[in-house]
Amino acid sequence: MVVYLTVVWMIINITLFTLMLLNGDVEDVNNWIEIALWIISIVGLLSAKKWGLAFTVFTLAYTLSTSVGIMIYVQGLSFDAVLWVNAVRVLVNAILIVYFFKQLLDYRSK
Repeated sequence: MVVYLTVVWMIINITLFTLMLLNGDVEDVNNWIEIALWIISIVGLLSAKKWGLAFTVFTLAYTLSTSVGIMIYVQGLSFDAVLWVNAVRVLVNAILIVYFFKQLLDYRSK
């Protein structure tokens, strides 16, 4: 169940970054990187292999760090919507990182 909800979360993130690209933010390489990472993570997570789980943890950590950076950058600029979207991304990603990292450690001990 958590895997499928995570895939939905990943699709939401792909949609978010696709909308940013469609609104003219095509020069920001991070948008393209995040879309690629999310797509590979969906495939990896659904494959139920250890590499997919590890790549998912990496992608969640990468996107968490970019969201924290954006939050720090826009903190004093009054972009409330941007701040809240990234705060939600940080919270959800942090929870998923802990869950999947634990799964990865449990998988290793089997």
